[in-house]
Amino acid sequence: MIAGANVLLYFGANLAPRLSTFVLLLVLTRLLPVEEYGLFALVVTTGEILDMAVGGWVRLFILSSDSGRGEPSPAQFGRTLVLTVGSCLVSLVGAVVLALVQPSLAGPFTVAVLVYVASFAILRLGLTLLQTRQNHKLYAAIEVGRAVLSLACAIGAEAMFGSSFLTASLGVSLATLVMGLIGCAAAFRDMPRPTIPLAGYRAALAFGLPIVLVTVLGQVVGWLDRFILNHAMGPASVGLYAAAFALARQPIELFSGSLNPYTYPTLVRSYLSDGREVAGRVQAGTLLALLLLCGAVTIGVAVLAQPFGALVLPEAYRIEATRVMPWIALATLCTSLKNFCFDNVFFVVRKNWLQLVSMVPPAIVSAVLGLLVIPIGGPQAAAMVAALSALVALIGSAALSLRQLPFTIAPRALLGLVVSSGLGALAMIAVRSLVAGAPSIVVLLVCTPAFAVVYAAGLALFGFSLRRMFDRPWEVWHGDAALRPPVSASASC
Repeated sequence: MIAGANVLLYFGANLAPRLSTFVLLLVLTRLLPVEEYGLFALVVTTGEILDMAVGGWVRLFILSSDSGRGEPSPAQFGRTLVLTVGSCLVSLVGAVVLALVQPSLAGPFTVAVLVYVASFAILRLGLTLLQTRQNHKLYAAIEVGRAVLSLACAIGAEAMFGSSFLTASLGVSLATLVMGLIGCAAAFRDMPRPTIPLAGYRAALAFGLPIVLVTVLGQVVGWLDRFILNHAMGPASVGLYAAAFALARQPIELFSGSLNPYTYPTLVRSYLSDGREVAGRVQAGTLLALLLLCGAVTIGVAVLAQPFGALVLPEAYRIEATRVMPWIALATLCTSLKNFCFDNVFFVVRKNWLQLVSMVPPAIVSAVLGLLVIPIGGPQAAAMVAALSALVALIGSAALSLRQLPFTIAPRALLGLVVSSGLGALAMIAVRSLVAGAPSIVVLLVCTPAFAVVYAAGLALFGFSLRRMFDRPWEVWHGDAALRPPVSASASC
């Protein structure tokens, strides 16, 4: 399969579940009371925290160790299964401990989280194994199937069993479990019969421990605000914040999350096969691609927050959404650059403790400012704290990452991004003023193309090739292509 097709497959695999989640969140704002919606958001938040903090490092270890290599040995596969099951059990214990610490989140809430964590652990295992075997088509099919089934099961559960966060959450988890089992069954066919080794875990744990600590700190930066809001103002405030948060975050992460499954294995292979110089060019190009895509969406979300919120959210959510969305868009941009560009270097060079160092300052900022200002300022204060914390995290990660894998970006490329973004934003603001008072859908339909046309024209003038986003996104800017050799073929998928 050609590389461009792989990019499209991963884009579709990332688009489908995100679009499904986005639609589900919007539908649930109309099916659930605000308090129940807030509890549903907390289930998802808690499940994501436990899954990523305890199990995320296992998946990164598998990808870093096995991407692009031959078939793993029975002992390696057995070790993978042991690490996956062990991390899942720890996550389940974490859900029970949370219920003991915060009794308001016990009972049905704990059940919802337990099922959520277990189902996603199975799904992630299957997808990770498919990714290491470069089975791109099946990976995409599993994710698209999960997207469709999750939406159908959650809405169907609400229709049959009433308006409750528990029924919606169990519907999502059931769909995830079904597709996860299908993915694991398909992946296991290409794997050897596992044997359970008694040794060989020290390297994995040494790799994973700093990632666990980093992820915990990252979750403090990214998700603590919801628990503070719930404690200070109740689940209704969480519901208002979560709806606006999802509305601003999903469009940006759609693009960043689509690139990473393709660019990260490429970075690993280029570093191992071609050396630091080639890997540095891949990293520089990846940063430009992320800025090009995610920066544009961030501008659109910030400028069009009011009509966007008015179009898709019930009236009770709209005022808060307009206040929150620009800050969350900025926070998501910073987080995407950190997670999907600079942090990847720590995994590639196996110096994960540096990532831990980079996360301490933003975690402190998030916890201290969150406890001080969120109970007073509510969702808007939470969004501002999120943006500041994400910016601090990005700066720290970039500073440490560049010491391990230095690279340079041509000033003309950065100037092109800034100028093109500025002209596109001005065009969008001008058109918005011309259609002031028109229905929200009209505002969005005329402003978005205005920005896209001006932005694309500016990028082309400065030497960017948008066509390369579907082929080699790390070579999206070719203004100095004549001055440097292309990235080695060994760095492509």
